[in-house]
Amino acid sequence: MIALIIFLVLGSLTLRSNAVQHPWALRDASCPDYISYSTRRHGPLSTGALRLPYQRPVVECRTFRSAEVERVINDLKDKFVDTDISRLFENCFPNTLDTTVRWHLPGSAPQSFIVTGDINAEWIRDSTNQLSPYISLLKNDAPLRQLALGAIHTQAEFLTYSPYCNAFQPPTQSRIKPSSNEQSDVVNPAYDPALVFECKYELDSLASFLDLANKYFEATGDSSFVNRDPYFMEAIRNLLMVLDEQALTTYDEDGNDIRSRYTFQRQTSSGTETLSLRGSGNPTNGNTSLIRSAFRPSDDATILQFFIPANAFIAIQLQKAKKLFVAAGLKDLANDLYSRGETIEKGVWEHGVHEHKVFGKVFAYEVDGYGGIINMDDANLPSLLSLPLMGFVDASNDVYQNTRRMLLSKNGNPYFLRGPDFAGIGGPHIGVRYAWPMSLLVLIRTSNDDAEIKSALELVKRTTGGLGLMHESVNVRHSADYTRPWFAWCNSEFGKTILDLAARKPHLLFGEGAAAYLI
Repeated sequence: MIALIIFLVLGSLTLRSNAVQHPWALRDASCPDYISYSTRRHGPLSTGALRLPYQRPVVECRTFRSAEVERVINDLKDKFVDTDISRLFENCFPNTLDTTVRWHLPGSAPQSFIVTGDINAEWIRDSTNQLSPYISLLKNDAPLRQLALGAIHTQAEFLTYSPYCNAFQPPTQSRIKPSSNEQSDVVNPAYDPALVFECKYELDSLASFLDLANKYFEATGDSSFVNRDPYFMEAIRNLLMVLDEQALTTYDEDGNDIRSRYTFQRQTSSGTETLSLRGSGNPTNGNTSLIRSAFRPSDDATILQFFIPANAFIAIQLQKAKKLFVAAGLKDLANDLYSRGETIEKGVWEHGVHEHKVFGKVFAYEVDGYGGIINMDDANLPSLLSLPLMGFVDASNDVYQNTRRMLLSKNGNPYFLRGPDFAGIGGPHIGVRYAWPMSLLVLIRTSNDDAEIKSALELVKRTTGGLGLMHESVNVRHSADYTRPWFAWCNSEFGKTILDLAARKPHLLFGEGAAAYLI
């Protein structure tokens, strides 16, 4: 209690300005560590059959506060027929704001450092997805808009320094001590570990940077940051440089191998944690208009480096960016981005679709341009299951529906896992006993089948280990066995899923005849 009073007195100015640049040294002394906090049950418990705990930190210990987010929670929490679902939404929807805004500096050039949860580093992909449920609230919440704009600026600064890297240390001006990933990686181009947490080149990270900028512009109509931000245009130039470098073929016309500018090697006993062929990865045929990705969004190495979900994602984001750059007065760049996106999209359809002997025409997970194909899906986004969510294809598309049937079949997807306690898509990152709740949340948002949605939502609800938060993965045979109690990305995905159902299928949450809830 004394520590809390001290926090209130000394931190009051910061809190009144909506939790901007937090006194983290003081917070560490006065507020519980959320890694530990998230593993214990806190009251009051829900009135549902699962008696789920209330897992939000006390108001004074939340890392950012949004009036609009609180309004949405208050609008919905008493409408749910299932009070356990209500409690999950109340815990999960604000979790990124409650717990992961490690540093935020407002102003004309704001900065926001948003960690993924229990790891003190920012993944570009994760932070974009973590913020995505709040995008539609930006117009009516100026501090929240500053947070999102700060995230764009910080990501741009990261990519200005090292566009090949996926996870970053706190910005130097935050004065937050960097942490080590405890690896001795040999990476080209070299990087400074004081600035970079990990340097796995993942194409979807670049797409995620564009995604956040595009969503911010769509929600606010504000394109001024493109020209005002000192890092943004340099980040765009670096992004295009990477796309050009990673579109190259492995061999020239004379059969000589062309060494990739990016290489990655790690001393490890896990084959998914390093790249073959002296860090270059398996060969690709560059005459495909596809872009290589050394790693997947799971941070696992690709087998065949034309990773189709990321190529689909970057194709759509490049095309969407045309509106942003036209609004910013950069029409030539806008047209170039759109053309690049169209070319990659064409490559996905030409090289990323094949005839499966059981399921018909389907999307491959990875290809190499030589005819090599990997058929599978991983729970991490972007995935093949999530293609409609990224806007690449309508969910009713025949090729997508064939692919979906393949991905949700134990005979079609080696990482579709089913057990007595849980079922869903997993991946090699955790192993063949653990499915990820994230995969079921994507399943729900890409389904129009009420029975399928209800079944998936029930599974997700019952596999929180009694803690009322989403986890990274869950043992399909023993749901009390899970990984990562504090995984903000998946908490945001749950919030996004509930808001999708509230707008699209309100009767499943609020009862027959319920009106759609739109934010």
